[in-house]
Amino acid sequence: MTNFFEVDEQKKSIKSLVLDDMSVEELNLYIDELKKEIQRVALEIESKENFKKAAENIFK
Repeated sequence: MTNFFEVDEQKKSIKSLVLDDMSVEELNLYIDELKKEIQRVALEIESKENFKKAAENIFK
């Protein structure tokens, strides 16, 4: 798996890539990586929401 992500530690963000330098094949791989990252983030959000709901139920 190719690692397209370059993280800016200070800003806690991902640096933008220069897409002009990438082939169509590389761009398709990049899209796949982005989709996987979106799924990973969505699962983390779901996990945090479930944890929050469980905590709220304890204090009802």
